[in-house]
Amino acid sequence: MGLQVDIQSIMSALRGGLLQQDRLLKLDTTLPADTLIVSRAIGHARLGRDVEWTLDVVSTVGNLELKALIAQPVTLWIQQGDGGYRPVQGYVLVARRLGSDGAMTLYQLRFTSALHFLHYRRDERYWQDQAADAIITDVLNRHPQLQGRFRFELSRKLPARSYCRQHETDWNFVHRMMESEGLYCYWEYAPDGSSQTMVIVDALYATPAPFDVWFQRQGTHAEADALGHWAGSRMLQSAHHTTRTFDYKNPSTPYNPKGTTLPTRADQGELPQQLEVYEYTGAYAYAEHERGESLSQIQVEEWESRAKRFHGSGAVRAIDAGRRFMLNGHPEHDRDRAQQREFVAIDVRWTIQNNVAIPDFRFPHSLAEAPEFARAASGGQAQPVAHADGSTGFYHVDIEAQRTTIPYRSPLEHEKPEMHLETATVVGPSGEEVYTDDLNRVKVRFHWDRQNDGDERASCWLRVAQSDSGSGYGGVHLPRVGEEVGVGYFGGDCDRPIVLFRVFNGKTRPQWHSNGILSGFRSKEYAGSGFNELVLDDATGQNRAKLASSIGSTALHLGYLIDQQGNVRGNYLGSGFDLRTDHYGAVRANRGLYVTTHAKSATSQPLDAGETQRQLESAGSLMDTLSQAGVEHHAEGLDSGRAALKTLLDATRLDAAGAALGGRTAGGGTGNANAFAEPVMVFGSPAGIGLSTQQAAQIHADRQVNLVSGESTHIAAGKSLIASVAQKLSLFVQSAGMKLFAGKGKVEIQAHSDNIELTAQQTVKVLSSGAGVEVAAKDGILLTSGNAYIRIKDGNIEIHAPGKVDVKGAEHLFAGPQGTNYPLPPLPQGELIGKQSLRFATFGADQLADDIGWTDKPYQIANAAGEVLAAGQVGADGRLPRTLVDAAQTLVLKVGTGKWETHEVVAETPGAEPPAGTTTGTTGTTAASASTPATTTTTTTTGAAGAAPGMSSSPTGSPAPPPATADGADDADGAERTNTDAALSPQDDPYFLPAEQQEGQFIDSQHLAALLTPAVLAQVSEGEQ
Repeated sequence: MGLQVDIQSIMSALRGGLLQQDRLLKLDTTLPADTLIVSRAIGHARLGRDVEWTLDVVSTVGNLELKALIAQPVTLWIQQGDGGYRPVQGYVLVARRLGSDGAMTLYQLRFTSALHFLHYRRDERYWQDQAADAIITDVLNRHPQLQGRFRFELSRKLPARSYCRQHETDWNFVHRMMESEGLYCYWEYAPDGSSQTMVIVDALYATPAPFDVWFQRQGTHAEADALGHWAGSRMLQSAHHTTRTFDYKNPSTPYNPKGTTLPTRADQGELPQQLEVYEYTGAYAYAEHERGESLSQIQVEEWESRAKRFHGSGAVRAIDAGRRFMLNGHPEHDRDRAQQREFVAIDVRWTIQNNVAIPDFRFPHSLAEAPEFARAASGGQAQPVAHADGSTGFYHVDIEAQRTTIPYRSPLEHEKPEMHLETATVVGPSGEEVYTDDLNRVKVRFHWDRQNDGDERASCWLRVAQSDSGSGYGGVHLPRVGEEVGVGYFGGDCDRPIVLFRVFNGKTRPQWHSNGILSGFRSKEYAGSGFNELVLDDATGQNRAKLASSIGSTALHLGYLIDQQGNVRGNYLGSGFDLRTDHYGAVRANRGLYVTTHAKSATSQPLDAGETQRQLESAGSLMDTLSQAGVEHHAEGLDSGRAALKTLLDATRLDAAGAALGGRTAGGGTGNANAFAEPVMVFGSPAGIGLSTQQAAQIHADRQVNLVSGESTHIAAGKSLIASVAQKLSLFVQSAGMKLFAGKGKVEIQAHSDNIELTAQQTVKVLSSGAGVEVAAKDGILLTSGNAYIRIKDGNIEIHAPGKVDVKGAEHLFAGPQGTNYPLPPLPQGELIGKQSLRFATFGADQLADDIGWTDKPYQIANAAGEVLAAGQVGADGRLPRTLVDAAQTLVLKVGTGKWETHEVVAETPGAEPPAGTTTGTTGTTAASASTPATTTTTTTTGAAGAAPGMSSSPTGSPAPPPATADGADDADGAERTNTDAALSPQDDPYFLPAEQQEGQFIDSQHLAALLTPAVLAQVSEGEQ
């Protein structure tokens, strides 16, 4: 009956609203007031972490709907020593019905702070160029329970992070973000218990101001709001923290590593010095050294915080995690300075039994045993809390604390998630096909991304791993917008992505597929459909390679040649190589080119031209034989042509040694190989060479053209065979005779300035099978044999014979005088077309000769053989005479007397490249005075043939005057000739005039200094006067 009475009293108190009045614990929920009465409570709070309370509550309502309590706010009120109440607000995490006994039902509630909701939300997000506090704010604001209910109180501005990725729950993400920056939180509660505020700080002085806590000695049994137990502890920690990182934008070196080294505090005792923590903090963990030291400092301060802790227990009502307090009345601390007696509660655990007259229900999972354990653990220090109605409660708190002189840092317990391989799509600005920077980085949109629709803001710049990367060498294959790429992570760090490769998918399909024998590379034209490609075909017995560009359908095809269209291998086309284009083509080899169809092994020397050399030597032997025979028969020899052939052969023989520059060669690359001594072009074939064109074919040589055949040389012309020779035409046949036939038309042989001689060992026949033979001469005709002759001259006929003159005929007429006028054709007269002329002139104007001291100085113009063609003294006008020669040759101008140091210059046609192999030499004359200015200028006159080297020089020890130029601008002698003008105007000079604009143009003296160099280039223009 007693229990029945107690329950009736409780129910009466509940109906009167008096059961929670002045109790140690009170509870507010979303249920009607006094629906739930707290019987027992245990709580735990830690600085920088969550708050959690578990309550045993009783109710007269036995059928509470538990889900109505989940995630709903509750407020637990803890009575303070002054009779007031301190609220603890939170949200129900667990609601459980433990059991009932009659009219009373026991429930259990577990509630936490609003931060606990972060456990139940996981996200895939990223932030760019934002600081940790801004990122944390973004995450917390996604939880309505925390919106507007948190704040930062920081002592410093946090640095922006270039890229920050969340790949975990909000709980882990927010905590690791705070831990990495040395941040932690504590909780403030509104006085009316309606809300809680999460305060995030980085220094203990930002926590609430300290309050006084007294130490109560053991043996005192009066109820006291004090600590009854207090003791310190020490824990071994590491002595040094050393880090290394690598910043790819500013790579470290062995002599300048990017890292930090920080020791712990000096008052940690005698720590073994080998206790160093050395860690690689990951790729570009920090850019500046100060940032690295700040991160290391956070780690070291976390060690120092754990190294010295204090543990207390008692009945302090106002204590909470993050609250500072001044410890008073402790015999070991009273002698300390006030600063040393200030502590902060790091971890707080409560065990409370409410002072309300509720039966002691003991159902499974209830907290009935918790107060008993606390009483036993306190060693009799637990203090009872009585109520006016005679009921007695119990309040006990355990505290872990540290001095506030030591910075606090939360343990680094929340790690970054370890990432694995992902794929993403390359993105860029709208309309862009390629988007990159100077490091060939790209931006991607991950498939999980719901923040961005796929533009250049989708990610940070990601480096791209290439198959071969080096400083100034390697391969570049840049992923383009829309392509799928594989993304890895340095060290599994979610904030350090890198593009590893590209993959095909249903949208971006491979160019070559299915058959498995085609591989290679194919690019794509930017904003077009063109391409460049390298195809490697590994078909059985049909290996080939193709290097191609879509412009002009240009391709180099090697090996087994087929017609390939896309992924289709077509018909056989041949084997070997095929180089083709629809546009232009050029082959250039500055030091020589050899093209041959002679069979050679793959290991033969490229310029081993032995077969061709032997063919040319055979041609030379034939030339020698025929030349000697021709000379014996009074024909012209082939000496100059033979010399040219020898020069060519000599140019194809050069024993070139391999490079010996030191360094590493793995023992290879040594020895000698044949090379060309001059930049000649040689063609050789054992089976024949064919040249064909539908238009005109041009063959030109400045010097000699040798045409040699071991058997016959055949020339066929569809219309005419026309040859113009400047000097001689000599034809010699050794044994089979010479024939000249005209199927139609006349055969004309004319000598315009000399005789025609016909000589034969046997008979000379002049026959006309269809008409007559006419012989006419202006001065006379002489026929003679055996000392007899017939002379027709001046209208007379002389018939003389030392022997008989036999005249026979049917009739002899000797009538009076009579004659006939036989017209003789006139023969043209004139200069040889192509006669060469050259005049030396100073730059700008002839009058400049006076400025450079040439006036009245003797001059000579001579050819290469030393034959003086013109001489005299330079006049006041500085003008030198024009020199005419029959053929292209080298002319030398000498001004003054003395010894000359010569420097070779190059005369070239406009647009042509200077000849290779320019050299320097020395020439001179008998010196009249060492200080007398003297200049030697050598140039070459040319017709249409082009350019030849020249020389420009000045006396040793004297500055070189402006070199002479060749001028063909004014001469009125009426000769038909080719004039050569040499002007110092290199084509790459801003004052260079194109050939069509050079008539009468010269470089003026203002431009001379910019053009004149120790090795002067002379520009030659051509024209006819």
